[in-house]
Amino acid sequence: MLNSKDIRQQFIEFFLSKGHHFVPSAPVVPVDDNTLLFTNAGMNQFKGIFLGLKEPEFPRAVNSQKCIRAGGKHNDLEEVGKDGYHHTFFEMLGNWSFGDYYKKEAITWAWELLTEVWKLPKELLHATVHESDNEAYNLWKELTDIDPSHISYHGDKDNFWEMGETGPCGPCSELNLDRGLAFCDKQHDPNHKCLVNGDCQRYIELWNLVFIQYFRDESGRLQALKSKYVDTGAGLERICQVLQEKKSNYETDLFVPLLDKIAELSGTPYSEEGGLSHRVIADHIRTLCFALADGGFPSNEGRGYVLRRILRRAARHGRLLGFKEPFMWLLVDTFIEVMGGHYLELTGKSAYIQMVIKAEEDRFNQTLDKGLEIFEEIVSNLENRQISGADAFMLYDTYGFPLDLTELLATERDIAIDLKGFEQQMKAQKDRARKAAKFNLDLDNQEWTELHPSQATQYVGYEHYSCEARILRYILGEDGNISIQLDKTPFYAESGGQTSDTGVIRGEGLEVEIHEVKKIEDHFVHIGMIQRGHISSDIVYAEIDILRRNSIAKNHSATHLLHKALRDVLGDHVQQKGSLVSPDYLRFDFTHFQALTPEQLRQVEIEVNQQIRLNRSVLISESTLDEARSEGVIALFGEKYADKVRVVNIDGYSKELCGGIHVHSSGEIGLFKISSESSSAAGIRRIEAITGKAVEDYIYELEEFKSGMGKLLNCSLKQIPAKLETLQHNLIEAEKELYQLRQKELQSGISRYIETAASHGDVKLINTIVKVSGAEDLRLLGDQLREKTDSTISILYNVNDDKISILCVLSKNLSQTYHAGKIVGKIAELFGGKGGGRPESAMAGAKVPSDLEALIRQVPQLIFA
Repeated sequence: MLNSKDIRQQFIEFFLSKGHHFVPSAPVVPVDDNTLLFTNAGMNQFKGIFLGLKEPEFPRAVNSQKCIRAGGKHNDLEEVGKDGYHHTFFEMLGNWSFGDYYKKEAITWAWELLTEVWKLPKELLHATVHESDNEAYNLWKELTDIDPSHISYHGDKDNFWEMGETGPCGPCSELNLDRGLAFCDKQHDPNHKCLVNGDCQRYIELWNLVFIQYFRDESGRLQALKSKYVDTGAGLERICQVLQEKKSNYETDLFVPLLDKIAELSGTPYSEEGGLSHRVIADHIRTLCFALADGGFPSNEGRGYVLRRILRRAARHGRLLGFKEPFMWLLVDTFIEVMGGHYLELTGKSAYIQMVIKAEEDRFNQTLDKGLEIFEEIVSNLENRQISGADAFMLYDTYGFPLDLTELLATERDIAIDLKGFEQQMKAQKDRARKAAKFNLDLDNQEWTELHPSQATQYVGYEHYSCEARILRYILGEDGNISIQLDKTPFYAESGGQTSDTGVIRGEGLEVEIHEVKKIEDHFVHIGMIQRGHISSDIVYAEIDILRRNSIAKNHSATHLLHKALRDVLGDHVQQKGSLVSPDYLRFDFTHFQALTPEQLRQVEIEVNQQIRLNRSVLISESTLDEARSEGVIALFGEKYADKVRVVNIDGYSKELCGGIHVHSSGEIGLFKISSESSSAAGIRRIEAITGKAVEDYIYELEEFKSGMGKLLNCSLKQIPAKLETLQHNLIEAEKELYQLRQKELQSGISRYIETAASHGDVKLINTIVKVSGAEDLRLLGDQLREKTDSTISILYNVNDDKISILCVLSKNLSQTYHAGKIVGKIAELFGGKGGGRPESAMAGAKVPSDLEALIRQVPQLIFA
C-alpha cells in the first residue's frame, strides 16, 4: 500500500516528467498578501501571474501546497472532526500552465495519473464539466477511455471557478470516484438518489481542473483572456484515503500516528464513533505547527486570533479526553516525523513550536477553570434556556472564551445563545476603544485651502536634509496650528516604527516649526506651529533637524543589528513584532517566550557592539520582492510590500526590507547598550536600548550614582557591594526581631480576646474590635486565635482612619460546618462593604459606619440565625 510520502512524490515526479518545474510550497502565512489570513489554495502564490502583474518564470509548474482554511469565506473550523474529510489544514497537489498547454493536456494527464500510475478503476471514475464547456466534454470523450455516460454537465455552482467578484475565472472539470452505495449516508431515505455533485458522500471529488480563460469585469461581463491558464488541485488527504482504501482521511497515515499518540497520552482509545475530540486535536495540531513554523503567532487579532481559537478549541477537546495539563505540545515531534521529510522548513523548529503551544495552553488553562465556573453559574441562573449576549461577551472579554467555545458548551447542554446581543456588546466595546484611542488627524474631512491641485509628495529625504518646495494646500487651525502639504519634502513621515522628522518650513515672512509629519497615501502632511508671519507665497524652504535625524538613523540601524544578534543568540524563531525608533532610544518587540538571561543579554550586546566596531558599510539598494526573498532578505510578516522594495544591507551581516533612515556605516552608531528587557505580551519580549551619545550620558550618570553611593556609605566604589550586603543582612535581622516582638505583643492579648467569647450552643463566638497596626498584624492575630481555640468563630474588627477591616477565622474543627468566606461576606454586606475568601480564613473591608457598635451586636444573629 502506498504511503502519503510516496503518493505526494509520485504526483510531483509525474509532472516533472511532463516538463513541469517544481515550486516549493509557499508559507501558510502569506508574507506579502494582506488580502489573505492564510494561504488557502495552491494558486495563491501565482495570483500575480493570473492578474497579469508579473511574468511567469517558467511555463509549467507542479507542487504540493500547504493550505489553511479556518477564517473568513473558507471556514471549515466548526465542521472539523464531525466527518472524515473537513480540515483546517490540508495539502493541495497541483499542476499549472501559464499560457502553455491547456485543456487537452490537463485532461489526458489527469486520466493517465489516476488510471495508469495509481491504477484507480476506470469504471468508477466520473468527470464533470461546465454546462458551456463542450470542448472539455468532447476531450474527455475522445482522448480517454472513460465511460461516456460518466461525463456530465453542471452549472456555475459546481463547475465554474472565480478568483473574486471581478478578475480571472473560467470553467472547471472535476474528477469524482464512485465509492459505492455503502458510503452513502442517506441510503435509507427512499426519496434520495445518489448523484455526482449530489448531497451524499458516495461520490468523492478527487481532482479539480480549472481552465482560466475569461476575465470578469465590474459589470459582470466575461471577456476572453489573451493567455489561457490551467490551475488544478487535488487534495492529498482524499487521494490518500482512496489509494489506501480507507473510509476516512483520519484513517490514513497522515493522521494515524497523531491519533495513536493522543490515545496513548489520554488513555482513551480512538474509535470512529467516539473519536470526535481525537480528530479535532489531530487536525488542529497540524494547522498550528505549520502556521507557527511559517511565522504565524497566536494573538488577539487577525490571523493570530484564528490560531488562538484553533488552539483553544483543541485544548477544550483535550479536557473532554481528561487532559488537565498542557498536552498538545507533546504531539509536535510526532507531527514532524510525519511531515518533516518533505517540508524542510519544520527542521529545527520543534523546540520553538512546542514552547509556543505549551505557553498558550498554560495561558488558556489559567482562564478556563475560572471561566467554566462562571459558565456553570450563568447556566444555573437561566430562566429561558438562553445565555444572554452580555454573559457570552463577559466570558469572551474577561475569561478569554472564544464565542465558538461558549457555543460548544451551550450546545452540549441544549442551550441557545443571544448572538445578536453578543455582537451588540462587541460593537459597543469597539466604539469605546475608538473613543478612548489617541486622536488621529482626519485630514480628509478638514477644510483645506487649495493653492495647487493635490498630488503625490515627492520624498527627497534619503539624499537631502533640505529642499525648496511648493505649498499645495494647508489647514490653518487655532492658536497658530497649521498643517501643510508640500509637493516635495526632506521630512520623513512616521512609518515602520520610525518617528517623523522635525524641523522648520520657511517662506517669505513665514516660519513654521514642524513637530510631526504624517503620510496619508502618497501625501506628506507637515503639522506644526507658526512662529512668525503668515502664508503669502507658495514657495517655501523645508529643512529638517539634522542632529535629531542622525540620532534616529543610529537607533534605526541599531535595530537591524539587534534583530540579527537576537536570532544568532536565541534562534531563528525570533521575529520582529513591532518597533519604535526615536532620537532618544529604540524599542524592539520580538517573539520569544522566556525572559532573556543576563548572559544572553550580554551576548547580544557584545555582538552588536562588535558589528559597530567593524564599521560595516550600510548599503541601500532597490530590488523586486522575489529577488530580495531569494537572497535571504528578511521581510516582516504581515507587511505589504510594493513591487519594488528597499533593501538595507549592513555589509552582509544583516539584510532586511526597510523604508527607514539609516547611517552610512555601522561605526557611526558609536555604542549600543540595552537599557531594559521585559514582556510586551504573551510570547512577545521587548528590548529597549540606547546608542551613541545616549550611552555616554548613561555612563556619566552611572559614575555619578556610584560616586554618590560611595559617599553615602562612606566607602570606596569597590567596597559598595560588600557594604550593601552587610546592611541588607542587618535589615533582615532587624525585621526578624521586630516580627518576634509583634508576635509577643499580640500573644499577650490573646487570652483577653478568648475571654470575650460567647457561647452559641456548641460553638463559641469572639466578636470584638482589636487594635493592630494593619492587615498583616490582623491576619497574624487571627492565625494565633485559630491555633489556640477550639470550636470557635473569631470575628475581629480593626479601624484605620475611615475604613474598617473585618477578619473571620474558624477553629480547625469547624472548617467542615462553617465557611469563613461566606460569613465575612454577609458581615461586609451588613456594613456596606464587600469581601470573602477561604473556608478557614477570610477578610472584608468597608467604610466605618456611624452605628458601628450596633452593627457588631447584630453579627451573632447573622451567623447563627
